[in-house]
Amino acid sequence: MSFNHIVLQNILRDKWTYVSYFLSSMFSILIFFLFTVIVFHPSLKSLDPDSTLGITLLLASMLVYLFSFIYITYSIMAFLKKKTRTLGIFMITGASMKQIRTLVFRENILIGIVAIIAAIIFGLVITPLFLMATKVVLKAETFGMYIPVKAIVITVGLFLLLFIVISKIVTRFINKEASIQLLKSDAVIEKPIKSHLLSLLSSVLISITLTYLLKIDHGIVGSLGLFYYTLFFISILLSMYLMISQGMRVLLEVFEKSPTYIRKTNMLLISNLNAKMKSHANMLFLITILLSGVFLCTSILFSSYYNVANDSEANYPYSFQYIADPKADDSMVKADIAFLEKQLASVDSKKYAVAFKSDKASRIGYMSASDYNLLQKQEINLDKNDFIAVAGNRGIPPITKIADENLNHLNLAYTNEQNLLTTGFQYTYFIVSDTIYSSMDYPVYKTYLFELEHWTHHIDLAHKITKSLPTIIDKRYVASKITLYDSEMFVKSVMFFIGFMLSLIFLSAAMSILYFYLQTTLIQEKEKYIGIRKLGLSKKELSTVVSKELAILIFVPFSIATVMLFTTLFTMRTMISIAFLQVSMVSSLCFFALFLVSYLFIRNSYIKRLLV
Repeated sequence: MSFNHIVLQNILRDKWTYVSYFLSSMFSILIFFLFTVIVFHPSLKSLDPDSTLGITLLLASMLVYLFSFIYITYSIMAFLKKKTRTLGIFMITGASMKQIRTLVFRENILIGIVAIIAAIIFGLVITPLFLMATKVVLKAETFGMYIPVKAIVITVGLFLLLFIVISKIVTRFINKEASIQLLKSDAVIEKPIKSHLLSLLSSVLISITLTYLLKIDHGIVGSLGLFYYTLFFISILLSMYLMISQGMRVLLEVFEKSPTYIRKTNMLLISNLNAKMKSHANMLFLITILLSGVFLCTSILFSSYYNVANDSEANYPYSFQYIADPKADDSMVKADIAFLEKQLASVDSKKYAVAFKSDKASRIGYMSASDYNLLQKQEINLDKNDFIAVAGNRGIPPITKIADENLNHLNLAYTNEQNLLTTGFQYTYFIVSDTIYSSMDYPVYKTYLFELEHWTHHIDLAHKITKSLPTIIDKRYVASKITLYDSEMFVKSVMFFIGFMLSLIFLSAAMSILYFYLQTTLIQEKEKYIGIRKLGLSKKELSTVVSKELAILIFVPFSIATVMLFTTLFTMRTMISIAFLQVSMVSSLCFFALFLVSYLFIRNSYIKRLLV
């Protein structure tokens, strides 16, 4: 019998252990492959790699691969933990550590190669449907099927390297003495969680202090840079772990002293939790971290998808804006406006013809009160010696001091921080009385504004107009919030897609980690429950205990992650939109439903194998 035959037979005889490891690996590879199919799609070939979208796609690809590395490493470690008894048998029969490590290495490589091949084959099968769904999400005109050679090569190369590196490293953690000891003993007793209340208090205070600094003083945060964010991230993780582990220890101690401890099967449940307190706390912490990642992706990336219209309008207030340069030929301007009116004749629109004068040196615009009233649809009685400062850039307060010596006697009436025209065209607009405006000697910019009803429904029309009337420096300046909305929607749609993929990875990882955890303790738990049944407990009573224990492992992390999410939203309530809150609430309800289904499936499957 050859060594490779032993490797193959070892896999086939314990196929259920290897199947769970194989499926988790295949899923990680499949997600990465589908992601690279999108990244290298011909439709995105013209994408600037230095743009925000290009950098986002690159970082997302790196994040997916990094997470796959961590996830597959965890899967292999969980797999080795379950195989410890089998490895102990090989050691007792005379196998050397070199042979054991070679055996495990070849097993991992074999499973890795099969997982890569299966993931790519399955990925190629579902790629057409996946691209169709992506086309709908991205609202792309052409996003059809292609032969993803580059995606296949990169996926095979990176994951083959990943399996080789991980398999070589983790085999060094195989311990001969521990394997033989586990083979000889019936159970391994976990060390209890010690009291670390002082450490918990310290870490929470540090986290609160760092959060407060982030809120009140961005100067300190900016000076510390990466060190601050690293420290903040570590303190949050440490606080979360200590809160979960210490909270679990305290709650179990309190419950043991309560009258409900001796009711029904509560004593057995608490003894189970006490016996595996440390491993349960680690599992709760891991799943909580993954779910926090899910909620972060859904709440931030998904909500941005729904704020595009408002953001576009904040930058470009009008559906179409045509500004004629003072040097522009009048005949050209008349022809352009006639073309615009003809194109918009079939849609419900309103036209505004105004003008403003500009101090080109300081890029300050001046507009008469009558024209300003026309745009604002209100009557503002502005005194001759007063002026209004209106923003010219989104998010930047308007300048409130007039530099013109002939006008510095004017008094500021009030400010308006909402953009008057397209953001950035002028730094600030000063609204003055009609008399003052007439006396000013600055170049005049004639401005024609068109506002469409249901403007988001006229994307094709907007592209046609802006293509026919492009901006020409020193002649005309054309802008449309509709085209801005369309381009931003594409970017946000890609981010929506990335958020969905990352959420899917985090969520599946949470369930897979729980599944591996249950699988590694299945044999030990099965022997324990066989002994308990001899004491007289029924299958129904044991099923109740197992159901409650699984509910704790699944729903406690979900509850913690949800509380963290809405606590963060409450502290940022003045900075976030209603859409953000709506998306967070809806996504939480959807994930709760998904977790409920997962809980029912895992519980039924686990109990069936545990209590046979």
